[in-house]
This record gives sequence, structure tokens and C-alpha cells, in this order.
Amino acid sequence: MTSISTYTPSSQQKKPKKAGKNRGWISLYVAMILLWMIVLTATVRSWLFGTEAVVDSLDITYFTLPALVFNLVFVTTTFVIYLVYFGSYRGAVKHQRQIISIIAGEDREGDQRDDHQISAPGSTDSVIAKIRKKLALVTIIIPARNEEGVIAETVSSCLRQTYSNIEVVVVCHNCNDGTFVQASSVPDHRVRAYELNTNEAGKGIALNYGVQMAKGDYLLVLDGDGRLNDTFVDDALPMFASDHSIAAVQGRYIPSNRSYNFITRMLALEGDLWSTPFMTFRNVKTRRTPLGGTGYIVRKDILTKVGGFANHLVDDYELTFRLLRENHRIAFAPLCVNYDEKPPTLDIMLKQRARWLRGFFNLLRTRVAEPSDLVGHLYWVNPVTSFTGLAMLLLAAFSTIHYVLFLYYPFHYSYIPLLAWFGLTATTFVMYTAALVMQYGRSGFKHAAWLPVYLLFSNYYMIVALKALFVKSWADTKTVHGFTTKENVQGQQSTILQDKGDQNEQS
Repeated sequence: MTSISTYTPSSQQKKPKKAGKNRGWISLYVAMILLWMIVLTATVRSWLFGTEAVVDSLDITYFTLPALVFNLVFVTTTFVIYLVYFGSYRGAVKHQRQIISIIAGEDREGDQRDDHQISAPGSTDSVIAKIRKKLALVTIIIPARNEEGVIAETVSSCLRQTYSNIEVVVVCHNCNDGTFVQASSVPDHRVRAYELNTNEAGKGIALNYGVQMAKGDYLLVLDGDGRLNDTFVDDALPMFASDHSIAAVQGRYIPSNRSYNFITRMLALEGDLWSTPFMTFRNVKTRRTPLGGTGYIVRKDILTKVGGFANHLVDDYELTFRLLRENHRIAFAPLCVNYDEKPPTLDIMLKQRARWLRGFFNLLRTRVAEPSDLVGHLYWVNPVTSFTGLAMLLLAAFSTIHYVLFLYYPFHYSYIPLLAWFGLTATTFVMYTAALVMQYGRSGFKHAAWLPVYLLFSNYYMIVALKALFVKSWADTKTVHGFTTKENVQGQQSTILQDKGDQNEQS
């Protein structure tokens, strides 16, 4: 059953509700960190004092060796991703800037450029003309469920785009707060808010309804907490004219509430270390950048052709591989920035991550990657590492505690030698620091100072693997937003503007 309400302005404003504590899972998370510390401390102590280990004859390496190799494959892949990222990121920035200049009809110095300089075997004069003259209509679709605390600012930020030929469609799906009222309160004819009520929950339902209501040929998907840099659309559309195979353009993520508290700082760091490097890597040559759920533009005709959005726990991930298997490509646009909000509590964080991981588990039932896409297959089976990592930690913890109590280890098992682990960790920290400096300039060193703490914090993925098994629906794990300030967003934007200036000088 679906009900639609019309546009009704209002100025009502409410504060976001804080999520309750899920003490059981949080306690388990703390216990997992303690186990990890016990294993590391006992191992370091034995190494420092040269204690000779006594081990029982039981040998379980036949079980632990494949798990260790499996995890090391992903560690090696991470190093490869970063090496490619270091060599390609500035090139990706320069490439996008060149495309923007060509579509605008001039280079940086203002000299006239010809359209044929775009290496696009399928580009047409009509596509370039529409984008250049801003005739192409872009519909910004915002699926929103109980987002009254942030939706008005999100809509207002969309209207600050330098590309004026836009419309904003807000789908207030199964809301029981003032989301519709707040979305409707923005006084601009380009904004249309709809109230959608259905028996079934899910972001995909709201997105597909937004597609039906959209008039534009290009659809920009944005979450209720998202903030776009003002030139996002202007900088993204030329990418479509540069290559006929590009079906979508994914922007870069920057956390909007990094300094809100400790949790947001850790998750912001995680996003910095994973999002941009991986997108850059997947963008090189093959244009297989994954969609990140928000801050991307997709061609409406291609989206409709492949069947629209699936009502899936990870609709972005599912759509990515559906597009790629149809030989469409997804480009990364580093100059297009989406400022997204990170969960501020362990409770909200664990719910969000568990929903994602359950979605990944569900996709393991189907072969989704292209046959030739090796990294795509690794990315697809990556959730399995959560369980292998958990199993290895529990085995190591049991063995260590047994040694502390009875002065001998109960079995032989495969593990990374301590010095090798220190070497890998040190190399990883250097690599991460370089990535942060590349993204944030000198400020990256400040973010990198948190890396040792993040090493402990990141153990949450093992608890998420267990919690994911109990996720029943999208509605049960909806992420609560509204934990940010305007000062946070403005500070992040100032940083990015400075970084873009530095990149201009370097290029």
C-alpha cells in the first residue's frame, strides 16, 4: 500500500533521537579487544625474555594454514591497491580536470580546445552540447526515513550547486517523524517532497519511487545526511561525455563529523584509509569503481535498462556488479566530494556495519563479479575474512590463556611470526600515513597519530560478523543521523579547498 502527500511547507524542527545501547554486543566487542591484547602481550613477553615454548603434540595447522593464507592474500591485495593509488591518484585528479576543461571548451589558460580531444568513442555532439550549455536535467534523489533533524539542511545544500538545472526529489519513506514537513519547508520550486508508505521497508523501494518521479536524464543519489561540494554536478557530468561506456560517476567521500567524538574519529579514519584508495585503484584503466550508496550520479536510461534498484541491504554493491556485468563502467571523480556523517556510538555503528555485512553475505549466494574481474571476486568474498579472522583470534587466545595457566601450548597452529607481524604493521602504518597526507596535506599527520588506537578499534569487524547473522531487515538497522555541527562541515570543506589548491599547484 502506498500513500503520497503533496508539497506542504513548514518550519518545524526536531532534534535527532539518540540510539539506545546494545550492551551485549558492545561487551563482546570489548572482550574481543582484550583477547587481542592478551595474545599480543604474551607473545611480546615471551620474545623479549627468550622463553622457550612447550607445545603439545596436537597439530591443527591443516586447519589454520588455509585461513592464514586466505587472510594474507587480502593483506597483499591491500598493499597492491595502495601502490596503485599512490601512483594514480593525482593522475585521476588531473584527468578529471582536463575533461572538465575540454567540455567547457577551454584549458586552464583559456585556450580553445576541440571536442574531438575527448577520448570517447561513443561521445556525441548532442551529449557534449547539453552538458556544456547546462541543458541536461539532473535529478537529486534523497531517500529518507526519519531524517527530520538533517533533511532540511541536506536539501538546502543541494540547491547551492553551481549547476542550476537540477531538481530535488525527497522520498520520505515510512517516516513517523517530521521528515516530510522539514523537506517540504525549503522554499524552492525545484524541490518536490513525497510521503511514501509501504508494508515493506528498504532503501531500494524509496530509490525506485524516486526514479519514477524523476524528470532528469541523470540521477544523483544522496543519503539524508549527505552534503555535496558546490561544484559536484558541474564537475561530474563531463565524465559521462568522455566515455560512452560510463554509466555512473562516483564521487569522493569526506567525513563531515570527524571531530564529533572518538567513534566518529575512528570511522572517519577508516573511511579515509579505504574509500579513496580503493576507488582510485578500481578506476585505473578498467573504470570499475564501486558505487558507495551515496554521492554518485547514474544515467537514468541505463539504470532502467538493467532493472533499477534492488531492495537489497547493500543496494549499491549489488547494482555495481549488475552494471559491470552488462559491460557498463563506473568512473571515479575525485574532485566531486560528498561529506557523509559517521555513526557517533558503538550501538549505531555495529547496527550499520552488521547490515552491510549481512548484505554481503546474502550476495555470496550469487556469482556477481565479471569472470575476468579478479579483484572484483576478491572484493566479493572479502566478508569471509571476518570469520577467518575471528576463528584465528579465538584459537590464539585460547592457546595463550592455556599457556599462562599450564605453562604449555595445547596445539601447533599457523601464525605470523612476531617480527614479521611488526614489520607488516609498521609498513602498513607508513603506507596509511602517506595516504592521509596525500588526501589532507599536513593535516594528514594529525589523523595518522590515531593509527595505533585504530589498530585496536578495527577489531570490531569480528563482532560485526557475528551480529550480521541476526540482521532481519533494513528497518531494524536504520542508521540514525544528526550528530554533527555546521562547524564540522565547514572545517572539512576548508580543508578540501586547501587540498585542491595544493593539487593545482602540484599539477
